[in-house]
Amino acid sequence: MKKIILPILLVLLLIGCSIPDEIGLPSWTVPISLILLNDTFDAEAIAEEVGSFIANGDTLQFYEIISESQYFGDIEIEDTEVKATSFILGDIAPEIATLNGFPVSSIPNYPDVTVQFDTIKVFEPFDEYEEIKFMEGFLELTITNNTVFWMGDAEDGNPLIIDVLDGDGETLVGNVIFQDIEPEGGVGSQMIDLQTGEPFPNEIQLQLTGEGDITDDSTAIIDTSATVQIDIQITDIQAEYVINAQVPSQQIELIEGYKDIDLVQPEIVNEDSFMFNGNSSIIFTIESQIPMIASFELIAKRDTTEILLEDLEGNPINLNVEEGITQIEFTSNEYNINEMLQIIPDGFEYSMDPFIGDGTVIPYLSFDDSVSIDFEMIADLQILTFEEDGIWIIPLDEGEFHIDAQDTEVFDQTMSDAYNTGKIVFKYWNNTGMEVGFDLLVSDDSTKVLAEIYNFEEPDTNNVQMFRVPLFEETSGDDYKQFELDVLQNELSYFVSDSVYTLPRVHIFSNGENPWTGGLKIQANLVIEINISNDLINDEDE
Repeated sequence: MKKIILPILLVLLLIGCSIPDEIGLPSWTVPISLILLNDTFDAEAIAEEVGSFIANGDTLQFYEIISESQYFGDIEIEDTEVKATSFILGDIAPEIATLNGFPVSSIPNYPDVTVQFDTIKVFEPFDEYEEIKFMEGFLELTITNNTVFWMGDAEDGNPLIIDVLDGDGETLVGNVIFQDIEPEGGVGSQMIDLQTGEPFPNEIQLQLTGEGDITDDSTAIIDTSATVQIDIQITDIQAEYVINAQVPSQQIELIEGYKDIDLVQPEIVNEDSFMFNGNSSIIFTIESQIPMIASFELIAKRDTTEILLEDLEGNPINLNVEEGITQIEFTSNEYNINEMLQIIPDGFEYSMDPFIGDGTVIPYLSFDDSVSIDFEMIADLQILTFEEDGIWIIPLDEGEFHIDAQDTEVFDQTMSDAYNTGKIVFKYWNNTGMEVGFDLLVSDDSTKVLAEIYNFEEPDTNNVQMFRVPLFEETSGDDYKQFELDVLQNELSYFVSDSVYTLPRVHIFSNGENPWTGGLKIQANLVIEINISNDLINDEDE
């Protein structure tokens, strides 16, 4: 802050040249004014300087928003129920229909009796989904052969081939080959890998081609109503996308991170002497195409101090999310948000452990889809001071005490010796909603200021001179109030040095009823009247 002095020396010189020495000079006083302070602290200016503050109208608020998202990745679907169907021997081999009830040994050309298979059958749709594009999955086919024929003629190279087709019978999904499944109860199983790159419908067709053979002299009776039963189940499903699927509960990748806070940290002398008392909230906005539950941790950190977000009974945070956009608000009436802000955090650490799916049918879900989350922290800067004399705050500049150096070369010892009266005149506009005052520490050495910075009642006058300003009352609109402090001659000693160092200590008292609004503007001038006399002029001439 610049210091301004009235240009009186030229006037004194002219007077000295025009008045005879023998007459003698009368004495009078001349005021000298030195600007000590001209600062404005308003809500909008603070919001512009500190990224974590916003001016909501003329109310100053703490505000942070954190955004994260996480892809669902491969979606797990529960194994389908087993689907079963039967092929009747008389249908798949109609050429032996007339042999029903005949013993095998009476058939002409025995023992070389064979049947040819070539038939298609539609399965009932699977209930668990409408359509899936697989990342992983298997179609397991199990055949139970209740006929008297071996299924698949390995010896003659005529196996039983089962082709799996889509519901229209046009697209081949996959196929398997069976060899020599024993008659009368023999069982065979095969797996089809479903990573075909093609969508898989819930309605499919099976086409059986191949041969059944009798190769011994069994006296078994041909039963054309005997069945070839096929059971199908889809297992180990992971999907690229699903349509109208029942998605089971499953964990997706953890969402976590750390958010630095662009917050100027004042030096609060006694952090236990106040509390944030404003309306604070954390608003979660979560978008998910599938129901989700998640545990959530938010930790405010400053140095080694950590405060975990929890309800006022100490319970952790759990989120229940519906399909679509869900908004959940936690308020300071129920959660310890103000306690978290109380430490004036350096940043927030967060983690969210989501589980998607609750067994309901999801219309559509793709592996490219994600769950996204925004959480906004909003708090009125509203404090309640516990002590009757309020709290002391020492402003910092980028984490260091803010000490101003002033040039005082225009104010010398001669003027101090000619001191008549002095005062500091304060004009202030206080629309903050609180009572605000401060100490102004003055010294000729910055290290002396640092030595006395926490000495509030009786700082060592060999180090600093303290000018204490009582609490400023609130003002209205553009109206200002004025306050004056008398300055004694012996209190001017530091102003006659080459430089003077000053540091303010802000003093706040609040009943917690109002948030920080408007702002504070202070002007302070040191006004000294010096005696103009023959001695002073002679000193100047020397």
